[in-house]
Amino acid sequence: MRFFFKDAGKVLTVLIAGGMAGLILLMIVYAIPVDRMLVNARASIEIFEREGPSPQTIIGYEATTLDNYTDAWMFRNAFYDGRESVFQKSLNVYYYGYHKEELHNVCESMIAYLKVTEGYERQSYARYWHGYLIFLKPLLCFFDYGDIRGILRLTEMSLLMYLCLLFERRRFARFLPALAVTMFCIGFYDIGQSMQYSWIFLITVAASIYLLKKYPVMDGKMLFLAVGMCTSYFDFLTYPVFTLGIPLIVLLLCRFSSGEKKGAVKTVLYHSIFWGIGYFGFWLEKWILCNLLTEENVIEEAFLSITERVGRQVVDQPIGYMETVFENFKVLCKYPYALAILGVTALILWGFRKKRLKTDWEHAAACLIVAVYPFIWYAVALNHSYVHAFMTYRDLGISIFAGLCMLESMKEIDCNERKET
Repeated sequence: MRFFFKDAGKVLTVLIAGGMAGLILLMIVYAIPVDRMLVNARASIEIFEREGPSPQTIIGYEATTLDNYTDAWMFRNAFYDGRESVFQKSLNVYYYGYHKEELHNVCESMIAYLKVTEGYERQSYARYWHGYLIFLKPLLCFFDYGDIRGILRLTEMSLLMYLCLLFERRRFARFLPALAVTMFCIGFYDIGQSMQYSWIFLITVAASIYLLKKYPVMDGKMLFLAVGMCTSYFDFLTYPVFTLGIPLIVLLLCRFSSGEKKGAVKTVLYHSIFWGIGYFGFWLEKWILCNLLTEENVIEEAFLSITERVGRQVVDQPIGYMETVFENFKVLCKYPYALAILGVTALILWGFRKKRLKTDWEHAAACLIVAVYPFIWYAVALNHSYVHAFMTYRDLGISIFAGLCMLESMKEIDCNERKET
């Protein structure tokens, strides 16, 4: 643990500074009047009424399920306009809901409030940072839900195109089919349709872009610490380990192409620890701030929620680990996804014809460790991964990307050796 104690001071400084910056940013956007936000939220009612809480863009394909339910909750948090101070609002994240709201979905609750239905009351959702509000509140001043979807799609497509361009510049073009099939399997087209899904994707691509541009002139541990913190700050608990797994594979590709043949496994483990410190540490920081500075007992509430999400019961019915894994695999058990994976795998293997298979086994082992991360996450967040398999299945994109890149790396080392001879 010497490597950690050496950076402990820097880690603590980054966590505290990040918490202060995150809180200040929320206070700034909470100072924005909500009049225009309410106008655009009301203009969005038709979309929520027409689609409902969990529509599928392709009927029968669970992977295309949108999360309008949570997006409506984000809207409610954004246009709340109580008399509390911006400091209280930033920490407690209030919204207007209805008594016995569990009898209705959040979309109906939001629509009822926007249509001025009586009976609403102030409620709080303090255990998350809700960092997405620093973008959503300004956007909602000018755009409705449909416009915001379009902006997210454009942003995600632009970043993905830039990532592909950097792959080409780094001479990683042979790994683009692996990236393409991963994007297809995680439903790239549908991610921009839900704000709930978009933050993880944006953080992942942004971190990968930074790695490709800055490697090796960067502090990788601090980068993954910051990525973990950003994941905790923006995400509503969707498929968070994706922001760890995909950038780790990109980092391994950078190491491999630079001829670094030792320390791949250590790199994966060290950077994973720093991501975990950032992710869980930043979440804990929010709970501590709320308990110290507000009347809410957020730590107790958070631990009750964690107990449920890591539990082994769903609606009083016991579930097992294999059932959870199967539930997530089941989302991908459709012909197009299977054909895409098999097709790219066959393309890579076809490149091995008449070649001697040789590889850097430590690099391969590091890729395999990353490929296992989704299954570790499913074991940790068992209840959540079972109930929300329509979104948590995206973590399997890590395994797909890691496996395909590992195979392609085996072919690459053989090519490199032939060039040297």
